[in-house]
Amino acid sequence: MNYIRPLCCIALALTMTLGTTFSAQAASASDLLRYYDKTTYSGALDVYVDLYAAPDKNGKVGAPQRYPAKLLFERPDRFRLVLRPGAKNEFRAVSEAGIVRWLDLATGFSGKEEADKVTDPLALALLGAAGELMRFSAAKDLPVSKGTKLSGARFDPKSYGSSVESGLAWFGSDGRPVGFEFNMADRSRVFVAVMTFAQNVPTKPDDFQL
Repeated sequence: MNYIRPLCCIALALTMTLGTTFSAQAASASDLLRYYDKTTYSGALDVYVDLYAAPDKNGKVGAPQRYPAKLLFERPDRFRLVLRPGAKNEFRAVSEAGIVRWLDLATGFSGKEEADKVTDPLALALLGAAGELMRFSAAKDLPVSKGTKLSGARFDPKSYGSSVESGLAWFGSDGRPVGFEFNMADRSRVFVAVMTFAQNVPTKPDDFQL
């Protein structure tokens, strides 16, 4: 169960996905975060997730656990996360109406729990209502080298009980997201590399079933 909480922080990244109707060239990374937080009601992504354990006593960080993943969300409270899609050890987690259910195909283990016990409160807050990013997390643009094709923003959660100490969001020159990073209170780290995404996708109830 302990690994579900940081993985579900990816739902936070989902609320920040981008479309094509905004002038990305004229917007900073923090502007993009604010804009799409206000205009995104659903999204679908193909990503790679790297989970880094906390540094050891010598400060060394080991190799990450890497997972291909598919993610789908719909405000105010639905998301579906599939790790290693199509593999024999596929792992699924879905959230709807305040309950998270999961299934591990490798072991056959399944279960359910109240969402606020396994999902970071910051992710729940941002999924729950559009336009709440600045209420629950202060965002600040990162300095970048002249001529770079990337822009980034740091966000520092202000949500009580969040295990996310800080986060980074990176965008390409076209305004599309390329990655999100979450620094956790236990000094572990979650990095999400975005391969593909779609904003405001149509969904149906079957999409949020195990």
